[in-house]
Amino acid sequence: MIYRGFDLPYHATISADASLWQHVAIPVLYLTNQRPIRSVVTSHDGRYVAVAGKRGLAHYSVGSGRWKTFDDPEAESAFVVRGGMCWYQHVLIAAVESDESYELRLYSRELGLNSESLLHVQRLPSAAVVMAITGQDSLLVYTYENVLYHYIVNASDTTVTLFQVGQLALNGIVRAPARVRAVTWILPNFQLRDGDPSQDVAHAAVLFLVDAKLVLLQSSTSDGSPKYDMRVIANNVEYFDLMRDQGTLSDSPGQSLPGSPSGEQPLITGLHADRGIRDSLWYFDGESVKFWTDVEDLLNSASTDNDRYLPVPVSTVTDFYPTCVILNRGIIMGLDPELHQRRDMHFALFRQTIRTQLFLPQILRKHLSDLDPAAASVLAFRYQDLPYFSHALELLLHMVLDDEVDAGVKAEESLLPSVVSFLSSFPDYLDIVVQCVRKTEVRSWRTLFAYLPSPQQLFEESLEKILLKTAGGYLLVLQEFGTSSEQCIRLLQKAKEAGDWDLCKELGRFLMALDPSGDTLKDALGRLGINGEGQINGIAADRSVLLATPRPTKTQNPHWFDGESPRSSGRISSETVLSPNGTADSEDYFSSRSG
Repeated sequence: MIYRGFDLPYHATISADASLWQHVAIPVLYLTNQRPIRSVVTSHDGRYVAVAGKRGLAHYSVGSGRWKTFDDPEAESAFVVRGGMCWYQHVLIAAVESDESYELRLYSRELGLNSESLLHVQRLPSAAVVMAITGQDSLLVYTYENVLYHYIVNASDTTVTLFQVGQLALNGIVRAPARVRAVTWILPNFQLRDGDPSQDVAHAAVLFLVDAKLVLLQSSTSDGSPKYDMRVIANNVEYFDLMRDQGTLSDSPGQSLPGSPSGEQPLITGLHADRGIRDSLWYFDGESVKFWTDVEDLLNSASTDNDRYLPVPVSTVTDFYPTCVILNRGIIMGLDPELHQRRDMHFALFRQTIRTQLFLPQILRKHLSDLDPAAASVLAFRYQDLPYFSHALELLLHMVLDDEVDAGVKAEESLLPSVVSFLSSFPDYLDIVVQCVRKTEVRSWRTLFAYLPSPQQLFEESLEKILLKTAGGYLLVLQEFGTSSEQCIRLLQKAKEAGDWDLCKELGRFLMALDPSGDTLKDALGRLGINGEGQINGIAADRSVLLATPRPTKTQNPHWFDGESPRSSGRISSETVLSPNGTADSEDYFSSRSG
């Protein structure tokens, strides 16, 4: 299965539509001769896939939909992939074993698979354990002799070659090379910008995944001689991902992230000029996705020179298996297996459903908890053009509110004032608050409004900005606080003047819920010049506007919530699926507490 949503619009990217996944069948002849498949690798841009079985390999282009396999069965069976594969643009780099020799072979997707079409062969002194592309053109190869080799991929118009620029012996540091499952390294910014590639080994901090431990190896100098300090920074790790290595999905302003309105300029100065999560380090520990937003801060904390504790990673729990982080969309994507059984069938149906979850609320909360609102503002600016950005801010408010109400946090320790102050800087502030309120248990309202203007003030501000449906949401709060009929009549007048008859009907039902006798509704209709014969100030009105029409059946919206309604559970799901128009679906404001 290949995911093909990276190049689609934002709302389509996180759709649960199964058509975003392409099922690709491995060539039958290769599968028959070389099964089982032992290795699969995709390029960072999702354009190419390579598979390797018992012997040989085959690769696939998503664009053309064609596989390429060896025409000569003997050439295919002459080697076995050992140490993995990786893509560098359209070039497949494979670590192979052939006739008791070990090589790195480079194959072009544009050429056929045969011995004559090899772009380059680099011999290795021992078998490769793992390898990885890092940075723009660096290849790391870790071998069974406990040596990490650093190659530069030298590409021209006609040839692609590998050039070794350094190596790092890890004898006495890594005891069992076979237990290493993944490797990459982190170079300081000055080395990335202006450094000599041959000196990368001296400055790099190496990350190893050994069994289930994420190990950081840092170089230091003692008595004039180099040494390496090793520290386990995470346990129970299934996989990790360094975002600076994911070029096509990383956070790069003006390239991957949506653009910002030309009339608005970010408040980015001094220390916060380079803030973001392009240098974040993510890992999955089997229960939750955790990440450090700034790997440089992690390196400084892990250094033995300053004896600091490691920063606490941001954690987000998912109820599905996460497969990748799409940084420029602000989501974690994964799969949820489903098993369907029917009584009229003697077998079960298995399928996998696409699931997504926002990670922005957790990062914003971390910055605000660290008393760093400038970093939160910079991050929010980078993502503010996403169609579901307001929903992410709503989740932030709801998450903090629920946690503080459940924990009984004292006012002087509360994070809510910082969150409310942060949200007030966004134009959708009123909508964000009312969306959160109407999906929150009533017992939490007084805690929230202790740090907000009064519901009456928010109602008046919504009317002033002609946000009529938003003002309608605040009627529910005013009802809880004991006053709402007069405000409802005022809003009904505004809705009538704006010609929003759907809102008029909802307000009519709301008035009937307040006063089942109907006197309040009759008084409101009289004050608005609406009579029972379908006349509005002497003009015939559409009979569907008469507020006495039977209420249509309300269909619950499935998009924002999984399982039970948030009105019964008091929870908002952080899973985000958008409607076809690119905005988060929502229900009317009055269906939860009136009628």
